[in-house]
Amino acid sequence: MLTFNAKVEAVIGSDYYPKVSPIIRSASQKIDIIMYEWKWYSHEFAGGVQRLNNEIISKAREKVNVRVLLNIESMGHAITKINSRTASFLQQKGVIVKFGQVGVATHAKMVIVDDRFCVVGSHNFSKGSFTRNQECSVLIEGGEAIRPFIDYFKLLWDQF
Repeated sequence: MLTFNAKVEAVIGSDYYPKVSPIIRSASQKIDIIMYEWKWYSHEFAGGVQRLNNEIISKAREKVNVRVLLNIESMGHAITKINSRTASFLQQKGVIVKFGQVGVATHAKMVIVDDRFCVVGSHNFSKGSFTRNQECSVLIEGGEAIRPFIDYFKLLWDQF
């Protein structure tokens, strides 16, 4: 087992937005995201998910390199519809979006910011995950400690 000097913080339930938002806003180079389900709530600007959506878009407008890998299921599947809609909004704002392989769930939920921060866990980008579901993620700060997650993102990104 390898040990790293890193700061690790639990992100439980509705703490996701208040803990992850400042990290997204601090991005200066890149944001890499893998998400199983990502909802776009264009009619709810005050909700935590949509505020995070808007912060990610803002970073893309600032020329931060934002790359997103989304899950895709069979055509007509609810997740495919949800993620395709979100992909359309993100791509219109300059975010690079790819989809995983049909038939193999891209079930990871991970955000990497500037190869310095990684949030990984069970939170999808959805209102349920941010407010009522029993979700648990972890925020890791430390370059070498998040190297396996950076490598995993690169592996999946390069496959598609």
